[in-house]
Amino acid sequence: MAAKAKNPVWAFLASVQLALLLIGLIASTSIIGTIIQQNQPAEHYVEKWGESQAKVIQALDLDTMYNSVWFMFLLGAFSLNLTICSLDRLPGVIRLVRKDNLETEPEQLLKLKLQSRAQVSGPAAATAEQAAAWLARKGWKTASRAKQDGVLLFAQKGAWTRYGVYVVHISILIILLGAVIGSPIVAKKFLKNPQFAFKGGVVLPELRETSRIFAFDDESEIPLGFAVRCNFFDIHFYDNGMPKDYISSLTVLEDGKEVLTKTIEVNNPLIYKGITFYQSSYNDLRSPIIHLTELNSGKKFVFPVNPKQWDETHSWKDERGGQGMMRIQDAQRVPSPSGEGTTTEMQIWLMDSQGPPSMFGLSYGRPMIVERPGTKYELTIGPHYATGLQVSKDPGVLWVYSGCVLMLLGLCAAFFMSHRKIWVWVQEKDGRTVVVFIGQANKNSLGFEKKFAALTEGFGSGPQPIHSVQTN
Repeated sequence: MAAKAKNPVWAFLASVQLALLLIGLIASTSIIGTIIQQNQPAEHYVEKWGESQAKVIQALDLDTMYNSVWFMFLLGAFSLNLTICSLDRLPGVIRLVRKDNLETEPEQLLKLKLQSRAQVSGPAAATAEQAAAWLARKGWKTASRAKQDGVLLFAQKGAWTRYGVYVVHISILIILLGAVIGSPIVAKKFLKNPQFAFKGGVVLPELRETSRIFAFDDESEIPLGFAVRCNFFDIHFYDNGMPKDYISSLTVLEDGKEVLTKTIEVNNPLIYKGITFYQSSYNDLRSPIIHLTELNSGKKFVFPVNPKQWDETHSWKDERGGQGMMRIQDAQRVPSPSGEGTTTEMQIWLMDSQGPPSMFGLSYGRPMIVERPGTKYELTIGPHYATGLQVSKDPGVLWVYSGCVLMLLGLCAAFFMSHRKIWVWVQEKDGRTVVVFIGQANKNSLGFEKKFAALTEGFGSGPQPIHSVQTN
């Protein structure tokens, strides 16, 4: 009876050719996303590519291509292809894994290449039990069935590895699902909830706080549901003036209460309620600020200088729980230490809970160590900065990570493990019992041959010695 023909549409959607085409399209269009900088203002593309090219870029959504409708369509088509491909081929694999291998006729098994033969004394039934015990000691659990001319045993390992490729398929679908869940475009256009997933940023001056950010794509305001304060910003430069490292101390506030404080830097973000704050940039606000560090405790305090009221008093809680106070008594321009131009020198009055006040000079950009009874302070006056934060909420990231882990497991099963089968055919012939070990593996045949030889070597030694061994 002729096999039923497949539906041509189903066959096309399940085809490897379609998969290769879609992978090629996704890969090639992704190159565009690396050439054209994403999520930039419209004037950026006009300046870099020209007015006519910028219109094409924006018309085709090449400036936000990873969230564009056409790129989502490619991902959806690839997901559909993977799903149908798996549904089309998986039943055959399940039948293969569940196959009753004891139904296989010995004549067919004896045609397989990997064999080891022996002749032993004793009846076939007893020899079959001996072979089963032999394999069991080596970790192979056997099943047996009596045949017309003898006894057939079967054992297998790694049958589940045949599902490895489909685990990879599922992992890719999970990763793509995570990408869709974490897409700001999906959150806005389909879920109608911009707070579900977003990518944006905010510029936050030292000592200021904010409870909102601005989306990268349309600069719309996105409320965070809590406030974030920048306690201080610190930056270090190379000798040539290039930034070496910069950090920000951030505090999360809810209902006016501090709930979390963390110092962040590049690749070390703050994460709170699924929202991640990355250190991405900084701005010089062109006004001075005083940094004060308690050297014993390491606590840092910052005091912006108001040019219109520079002599105001600043206060803090010192390490002993007392009140610390500081103010600028006087400020004047003096020659810079390098001899080029001038700098600002301030006369500072400082007092804490121990001892009389201290008076000292503090020059712009030069740290000063002030010794007090029981503690030391380091003070510097320099530019007032604002930290640039990139803020994102990606509820799909757990799906992506889970998919990646699942993909690694699937790849290990698909490429580094194999389905190994062993049959033992025991038959009485010419007054002797012939034992034939037969092996088969769907991958890494050379490696399995070595394991098979070690597995069968020595069978029948002792009370029932092997008379001859032959490996085809």
